[in-house]
Amino acid sequence: MPNILLGFGTGLISLILLKKYSTVPDITSSLLSLNIGIYFLTSRDIFTASNTILYRFGSSGLYLMRGEYWTLITSMFLHANLIHLALNMYALYILGKAVEFSLGKKAYLVMYFFSGLVGNLASAILDPMIIGVGASGAIMGLLGYMVAMEYKLTGKLSSSTIFVALFVIFGGFSANVDVIAHAGGFVVGLIWGLTRRIERRYVIYY
Repeated sequence: MPNILLGFGTGLISLILLKKYSTVPDITSSLLSLNIGIYFLTSRDIFTASNTILYRFGSSGLYLMRGEYWTLITSMFLHANLIHLALNMYALYILGKAVEFSLGKKAYLVMYFFSGLVGNLASAILDPMIIGVGASGAIMGLLGYMVAMEYKLTGKLSSSTIFVALFVIFGGFSANVDVIAHAGGFVVGLIWGLTRRIERRYVIYY
C-alpha cells in the first residue's frame, strides 16, 4: 500500500510541476511522470527497485520464447535504481522537448515506442540470457533522430556529436549497460530522421 501511494503521488506531483512550471511539452511530460511514478511504485526502497518485479516484467529472449511479448513494453518503464532513473529522465527531458517539437505529438510517441521495442527485441534476440530494463532504447531513438537532423540540416556531423553519441550508446562509465538495446533504438531514430522529409520554407524579405 505505501508503494502504491508513493508511486501515484510522485507521478502525479511530477506531472503537475512539469505542466505548471516548465516548458516541457505534453507527451514528454507524461512519459517523465509515468516513468517516475512507476519507479516508486515498484521500488524496494527509494534507492533501488524490487528485483522480483524487474525479473518478472523485464525483457528477455527467454521470456519471448514463452510468448511473453508484453515484456518488451513493460521493461521500458522499469529502472534498476534511482541513479538509473535519474540519468534516463534527464536525457528524456533534454531530448524529448526538441524531438516532440520537431515531430509533433503522434509521430514522436510512435518513434519513441518503436525505438524502445526494436532495441529490446534486438537485445532479446542477440543476448537472450540477460533481463533488460529501462527507457534507454527509446531515448536512444531520440538521440539518433537528433543526430540525423544535424546531418540533414548542416550536411555534416561535428566531432563532439559523434563522441557524445558513441559515449552514450556504450553507456559511458556505467556498468551492466545493455549496449544492444541502446544501439537498436539509436538506429531506429537515425533512420527515422534521415528518411524524414524536411519542408523548405521560403521567407519573403521586404
